[in-house]
Amino acid sequence: MIRRLLKYLKKYRAALIVSSLFAILSGGLLLIGPLFLGKAVDALTAENGVEWDALGKNLVLLSVFYVSGAVLSYLSPLLSGKAAAGAVTDMRNDTFRRILSLPLRFFDTRPHGDVITRITADCENIYDGIGQSFVQLFSGVVTVVGTMIAMFVISPAIAAAVLCITPLSLIIARFVVIRTARLFAAQQKKTGELGAHVEEILSGIRTVHENSMEDCEQGRFEEINAELYKVGRSAQFGGALINPSTRLVNNISYICVGLMGALFAVSGITAGGKIITVGVIATLLSYATQFAKPINEIAGVTTQIQNALASAERIMNILDEQPEPDDSGLDRLTVSEGSVEIEHLKFSYVPEKPLITDLSLRAEPGSVVAIVGPTGAGKTTIVNLLMRFYEPLGGTIRVSGTDTQTVTRDSLRDAFSMVLQDTWLFTGSVRDNIAYGCPGASDEQVREAAKAACAHSFIRRLPDGYDTLLTDGGGNLSGGQRQLITIARAMLCDSPVLILDEATSSVDIVTEQYVRQGFGNLMKGRTSFIIAHRLATIRNADLILVVDGGNIVEQGTYSELMARRGRYWGLENAGR
Repeated sequence: MIRRLLKYLKKYRAALIVSSLFAILSGGLLLIGPLFLGKAVDALTAENGVEWDALGKNLVLLSVFYVSGAVLSYLSPLLSGKAAAGAVTDMRNDTFRRILSLPLRFFDTRPHGDVITRITADCENIYDGIGQSFVQLFSGVVTVVGTMIAMFVISPAIAAAVLCITPLSLIIARFVVIRTARLFAAQQKKTGELGAHVEEILSGIRTVHENSMEDCEQGRFEEINAELYKVGRSAQFGGALINPSTRLVNNISYICVGLMGALFAVSGITAGGKIITVGVIATLLSYATQFAKPINEIAGVTTQIQNALASAERIMNILDEQPEPDDSGLDRLTVSEGSVEIEHLKFSYVPEKPLITDLSLRAEPGSVVAIVGPTGAGKTTIVNLLMRFYEPLGGTIRVSGTDTQTVTRDSLRDAFSMVLQDTWLFTGSVRDNIAYGCPGASDEQVREAAKAACAHSFIRRLPDGYDTLLTDGGGNLSGGQRQLITIARAMLCDSPVLILDEATSSVDIVTEQYVRQGFGNLMKGRTSFIIAHRLATIRNADLILVVDGGNIVEQGTYSELMARRGRYWGLENAGR
């Protein structure tokens, strides 16, 4: 995991190297400071009175070193933060690119809110962990090693005493880190569950209000939130133990330095061949403080590092998902006529539960094929297979005589226009939403498509016409208006094959008549598949397929099927 994170940082190694150099220089300057502090104290407590020249000189040098160290300490995390921001930006881009390349199977089996949390909150945790911990870890190691060397030079005995006490704080920190690592992983997982629940409720808020389920959903939210609080509290409590525990050990070390230094000074014991003075004791105490500070900082950022690693694992899980196979080496589909053939198709979402076992059909160019059947019969699955949203387990699908497995997916999907029952609009103008599949369309083409979809009249009445900004998935439009815009989008694409999934379900009766007329114009010369729940809308279809259990159980024209008094006749009479 750490290796993969470092791979993202490699691009910004120049900033990290400079940041590291600044951290080393900063640590070095701060290590030199206590030497001048000790000399200043000795000048202040000299036997012959205060040595003002020496005191002033050492105070000036002390100020220069500390100010310079402070400036470098400011610049170092600034550069590392810039590198971390760049790395996380690249990671977000890669994650979103991978999300766009994943097959629909991935999204059908995972809560969308959890995916959103990974690309937002988890990436932010990684930024905090990298940006803030890198300099502290690096400078902390430099300060600890440098301080210990300086203390050994001044007094090996006192330095040895500090060195014997220090491992105790490291042992405590390691013990706490091991115990809390799983808690931080569980915290991120529960955060993803909470985000998924919120996204689910917001997407269906109208249904929640319609069924007066506010209290029920509030209860479910509070239950997940309570679980998040519980695991988060345990994780934060464990992480919070590190700093005070190590501080306690460091304070003991600080006391030992003071007591040993005072004892050596009173007893006349020399250190490094020199007499222990008040200034030397002050230097040792300053080093003891500097020695403890980075250890405390390292212990403090451990929580952020654990959080970042837990988040990184969730991000890498998405990056490790297999995208749709690369088909860039295949030919692009050339549609000479819009025929569609399916031969002996087999498919199942779950291996042990076959859905389509042996499906065959042929749609002639320019024909209208209606697909009807009970819920779960496989109607939408057929469309998913036509568009290669899912890959069949067997059989062949041909468009214009070409096997769809031998051409690129994007060229295949360019041959289809779709109008779904569930409308999707993005934040942008009405014009942009209509031209979504054809970004190079002119204003005139957009207007003509809107007119054919009977959307032009209501669009003109909007505050800014075609420039009206749609927000929140088109929340400022009615359901029928939203669907009319998606119909206009399909008309503008002008593809040879049209797929309508109950495309007029949200349109009022009067508007539906105009939409049907527009569809009549659009379907001329094009092969059309209509997934219908309202059977009255498909009586003029050239071919009606009754699907059940993933297979065609009956087919024919409306008159033929009604004359047989079979499955379709039963569906017609059941709807009356």
